[in-house]
Amino acid sequence: MTIKEIAKLANVSLGTVDRVIHKRGKVSKQTEKKILEIIEKVNYTPNIYARGLVLNKQYRIYALVPQFSQGQYWEMPVKGMQSAATNLHQFGIKLELLYFDQNAIASFNNAADELLKDEPDGVILAPVINFEALKLTKKLKEANIPFVLIDSLIQNSEPLSFIGQDAFQSGRLAAKLLCTEINLKGSISIISIKNNENYNSTLQQRIEGFKDYITNSDFMDQISLNESHIQVGSLDMQKAIEKAVGLKGTTAGVFVPSSMIHYVAAFIDQRAEEFSNLKMVGNDLIPNNIKYLEKGTINYLIGQRPENQGYFALSSFYKHLVLGQAVAEDIYLPLDIITQENLKYYRNNFQYNF
Repeated sequence: MTIKEIAKLANVSLGTVDRVIHKRGKVSKQTEKKILEIIEKVNYTPNIYARGLVLNKQYRIYALVPQFSQGQYWEMPVKGMQSAATNLHQFGIKLELLYFDQNAIASFNNAADELLKDEPDGVILAPVINFEALKLTKKLKEANIPFVLIDSLIQNSEPLSFIGQDAFQSGRLAAKLLCTEINLKGSISIISIKNNENYNSTLQQRIEGFKDYITNSDFMDQISLNESHIQVGSLDMQKAIEKAVGLKGTTAGVFVPSSMIHYVAAFIDQRAEEFSNLKMVGNDLIPNNIKYLEKGTINYLIGQRPENQGYFALSSFYKHLVLGQAVAEDIYLPLDIITQENLKYYRNNFQYNF
């Protein structure tokens, strides 16, 4: 039975049946009960092709993500979204990308205002400006607009789904790798390099996970930790990196919780003889990081499959809006350990299985 026939039996419009099936919009309790009884009686299941023809419905999904240059991290989730948009276009899914400058709160708020004004059917949000993103999620809930979070989770925000890595466990994994490389003893520099001064929950959770692994180890007394925070583009950035890395021979390992370990790697690469025994662990398979992984300056990169994050985010709305199916609240992606030896198997080899 089609949605059109259900509407006829219930003596309501197609749109009313659609709202009941997908649990959105306002429908009276009496009408909702009547439609649900008919659906149960006829054992209705959505026919996505017929439904698209009957309703001729388009679903506008807006993605609010940071601006990026070619080769930077946020290029990868966007590629995943665009790939999903191409595949899902036939089902009425339309992707609109809105970019903001993550160094400017006003830029984020302007993009958020534009989004709310357009009243999309769903929103994909990269909450790198945490507090402003939290305020936006409250407005989305008030407007009854479902949203999916990627990369970073905002606690108690109640998204349709969160898609990303377990940042705390990623930090623990980084600590395990680095401590093994330095034979469980020595000084480790945790160098947080960011594009802005705003709180970033993902980076903080990675740092907390890193510390937790060492704190709960039986070799804690043999490890010392030094923590530094550096903003990209600051006038004294090179000096800050030099200070964070430490003097020749005094630092055994470096952990960078963001995708920007290449800044430290470039500094170390220029002083290869001085820091020949230094071990380094970072995050994300962006071109600049790959360069130093191939050279051996970086020992490990931990990947989080950002292309898949973007793809799965848009696919979640396909499941929710088109199929009317439940979407997993949390989709945690694998923590990939990438080295010189297995790098070639990760390049352009992401499978979008949803």
